[in-house]
Amino acid sequence: MPDFRFSFLSEKELPELHETFLQSFADYLVPIQLNAEQFKTKVKREGVEPSFCVAAYVDTKMAGFILTGLGEWHGTPTAYNAGTGVLPQYRGHKLTQQLYAFMLPKLRESGIEQCQLEVIRENASALRAYKAVGFKVTRSLELFRTLKKEMLLKVEVPDAITIAAISKPDWKTYSCFWDAEPSWQNTGEAIMKSPDEKVVLEARDKEQEVVGYIIFFPNTGSVAQFAVDKSRRGKGIGTALLQEAVRLTTAPALMFVNIDTSATSLLSYLERRHFTHMLRQYEMLLPIV
Repeated sequence: MPDFRFSFLSEKELPELHETFLQSFADYLVPIQLNAEQFKTKVKREGVEPSFCVAAYVDTKMAGFILTGLGEWHGTPTAYNAGTGVLPQYRGHKLTQQLYAFMLPKLRESGIEQCQLEVIRENASALRAYKAVGFKVTRSLELFRTLKKEMLLKVEVPDAITIAAISKPDWKTYSCFWDAEPSWQNTGEAIMKSPDEKVVLEARDKEQEVVGYIIFFPNTGSVAQFAVDKSRRGKGIGTALLQEAVRLTTAPALMFVNIDTSATSLLSYLERRHFTHMLRQYEMLLPIV
């Protein structure tokens, strides 16, 4: 068993953390390679606080880590796991459980009442490790992606519907359209924290009532939120919003990350538009009070 030393981090360790992140995720089920700028964006968007991130060291080398974002979930102070990484040579030593054992007392002392994370369903070893810590599955989430050129969007914009970019999102109205709530990195708070360019498009009827909206990041093609008023669906409003999003997106593909599997109408809509199902994740929660 390696002699692990545990420590909380600070801003100055972020470059080393990024390097260890790249090495840890290079052989992942879905290899994740973020450049320095993308990593910084992830840190901001997901509310990562370096002083609550924990790392394991062997001598002076970082062997594993948990990236910790702080915020609220359902009105409860929450620590979000924005990524657990362990270098290949240090796996098999229950390091995830040890990292949590080191971190939980500080979270409790700081008034945090629960921990949340997402894990790829097929990642059996990670799932086992989180269950051993005490996490329980709260819901299943889907990821969809398609190249812009393969999307089925040949629909006329409905009469009397106008689509325009706006600068001040109306979160209260938008939430009335949801079939399920967004995951941590797609909440309004996370979207506004992200330094990446973001676009909010609203569809309005002739009375200027908002009847649908989409929020996306044009440089990555990631769609954070998308919904149409339940009473106005099936009339081409969603497709008109998607068409405009495609036109404004510079990335070659659009991607919907972490759609709740209970949002069946959205899932079947995306399949009809030729989006491909990429993977499924579990959202998990651990009460720590």
